[in-house]
Amino acid sequence: CMSWAWRVLDEFFDQGDEEKDLGIPVGMLNDRHKVNRPGSQHGFINFLVAPFVAASVRVFPGLQPLHSQMIRNLEAWRNIWIEETKPTAEDIAKKDADVAKLWALDAELLDRGRVA
Repeated sequence: CMSWAWRVLDEFFDQGDEEKDLGIPVGMLNDRHKVNRPGSQHGFINFLVAPFVAASVRVFPGLQPLHSQMIRNLEAWRNIWIEETKPTAEDIAKKDADVAKLWALDAELLDRGRVA
């Protein structure tokens, strides 16, 4: 999954380079000098992918294993982020809280699927 994530970010960075060349504001994920790649994946999964996957599982309970795998992917990005950036304990705790919330939701979705 890392090669695909890097490809997408490279595309964002190319756009950011164009934005800089045009003298217009650079999009939040488009500045290659400010974006931490593993950290950006955490945000992407947590804020965009997770709500979509959770909604899908609510409609189609059989997709619940995908939700669990998504969280394992999020944990893997968290670990890469820690290795690469050496963040503070407070920053790690914030990411861990995001992961814990998703595991709690995963348990709810699993229980809901058993009832359905």
